[in-house]
Amino acid sequence: MRLLFVTGPTPSNVFALAPLALAARDAGHQVFMSTVRERTSVVTGVGLPALAATTTPLADLKATRRSGEREHVPDDVDHPEFIRYTGRWFGRVAAESLVTLREVAAAWRPDVVVGGPHAYAAALLAHELSVPWVRHTWTALDTRGIHIGSEAELAPELGRLGLDRIPPPAMLIDNCPPSIRQADAAPAQQIRYIPVNSQCTAEPWMYTPGERRRVCVTGGSMAARDNNFELIRSMVKHLRALGAEVVVPAPQETADALRAEFGDIRAGWFPLDVVMPTCALVVHHAGGLTGLTATLSHVPQLLLPQEAKVRESSRLVGAYGCGISLLPDEATEDRVAGALEELLHKPSYAERAGDLAREIDGMPAPVEVLDLVTSLA
Repeated sequence: MRLLFVTGPTPSNVFALAPLALAARDAGHQVFMSTVRERTSVVTGVGLPALAATTTPLADLKATRRSGEREHVPDDVDHPEFIRYTGRWFGRVAAESLVTLREVAAAWRPDVVVGGPHAYAAALLAHELSVPWVRHTWTALDTRGIHIGSEAELAPELGRLGLDRIPPPAMLIDNCPPSIRQADAAPAQQIRYIPVNSQCTAEPWMYTPGERRRVCVTGGSMAARDNNFELIRSMVKHLRALGAEVVVPAPQETADALRAEFGDIRAGWFPLDVVMPTCALVVHHAGGLTGLTATLSHVPQLLLPQEAKVRESSRLVGAYGCGISLLPDEATEDRVAGALEELLHKPSYAERAGDLAREIDGMPAPVEVLDLVTSLA
């Protein structure tokens, strides 16, 4: 059987869909994974054949409307227009991807299309081909505003297909454990989370705990000088004052800037799943895959959600008891310092992380879910 996986424009999109895609390949199915041109190396890095679905640079797709006008990007991530803007550029990625994927399907027709939460080209291509499409999400993201923005941007494509909105999937798959999933979330087929990262040659420090308590600080795979950098920087300062060993998985440019300022921290692109078991705490931007990776290693979390779409999922983690969530207006110097001290010294957070890890372990494995996916065709 042929399965086409269509991911969104960030490495986390690739990592989230990879366990099911790898299970399909290992079961003998033919698998392709499509992504924006800039992320094809992430796909090949996890061992899957990649399709470059776009040719326009991602920065241009984010900055320019289909009419040629410059996109208005709100400065305030809490502004309702910001999430609609996010949806609009996701829609532009989908529109360009659809052109390439039609060409692929003419020579290699998929039996099932699996798409990430915002990979709208998956839904449109599957509708055109009259094949099932499966939506694969992760963590409790608030995506309603994104859908609205994307559907407005994709109005020409939807109109040509006789649609007024993105068609519903034949199956929804979600790796979010039930205990931290929103109560009003759509019913979904559970799938066990398995960490997949870009790997490197392992060095002894990565899998060996240091003499001091190790704390991982990350702003995600897209961290940059203009994205979560100040968040990382301020956390490093706090943790150095506490005498912790700080490790920062980050893209090279961000890592270079941190090392230039702080000198004695480990920063760079190293695999989170290898380093996490050696950590006493992880401080992050409320990234869903980061949080699940920490949970599997029974590591408490300090979540500092910046964007509105991740704030409810962050709150649910805190309410469960395996971390503390602080919104931007709550993350004062004193409250951050107090949260770090509490997470490092109160064992109940690690214990609750262990409880959630056992819940994840009991969810259906990707190979079990694969059987349900292939039965749709």
